[in-house]
Amino acid sequence: MASDAQSTPKDVQDIVAQLPDSHKGSLDSLNIKDGEGYSEKVVDAIEMIGEENAAGFHPSGSSEVTAGMRYLHSSRTIHQLVTDRNRAVGIYLAVASLLLTASGAIIHANPQGDLIVPVEEIQRWCLPITFATLTLLALFMAFLLIRTRVGLIYEVAKMNALLGLPIGRVQRVSPLSIYFIMQTLISCAGGASAGLFSVFMIRLRSPESVYAAAGFGAMIGIAVAAGLIALYMITVSYTTADHRLQQRTK
Repeated sequence: MASDAQSTPKDVQDIVAQLPDSHKGSLDSLNIKDGEGYSEKVVDAIEMIGEENAAGFHPSGSSEVTAGMRYLHSSRTIHQLVTDRNRAVGIYLAVASLLLTASGAIIHANPQGDLIVPVEEIQRWCLPITFATLTLLALFMAFLLIRTRVGLIYEVAKMNALLGLPIGRVQRVSPLSIYFIMQTLISCAGGASAGLFSVFMIRLRSPESVYAAAGFGAMIGIAVAAGLIALYMITVSYTTADHRLQQRTK
């Protein structure tokens, strides 16, 4: 036991000394209502040490954060970023499915009684409003995917630096990566929504312009989808350049 205590870094010993003993604890330490469990408290304490060192705060008597702790923190951050990416795409698909289903139900609705707003007006505007909402939501989700991609590249660069590997090994934009595929999915969905919204607005202004509305709607949809994909590629490539990664990983 003495040799194990000597081989353990001092900062880890300080963290464990402030926490309850996991062998002498009871089931209360795992109770969600009473507080977090033992392992969560250890991880949170480690993260606090990393934040204090990043801010330049070095309390007296504490040692530097070890490379293993920084690697653990980067690994946990990567897991959170991947979860945020999957959650963003799932939220968009769920909202799109819900709005389209609700619009279909409204179109086929035939309520009885005198409504304040005529049901014909609601049926007239439900699809344009749905496509406009999906276009704006796709824009927000595209920015969120860009943010998670940039964060992931920085965390992987930190892990490579800790392992002694070159930072340039981080691949920024790959057409076959899951990030690029999800970004393309959101971009195409946003472009299709923008194109359909444009068709409705052009037909509202000029009901007889059927082919013109379809043509302009297709061009607008393609432009929006291509713009979101180009925004993703340019932003990720610029913000994760090699010199920027080297500055952040020093």
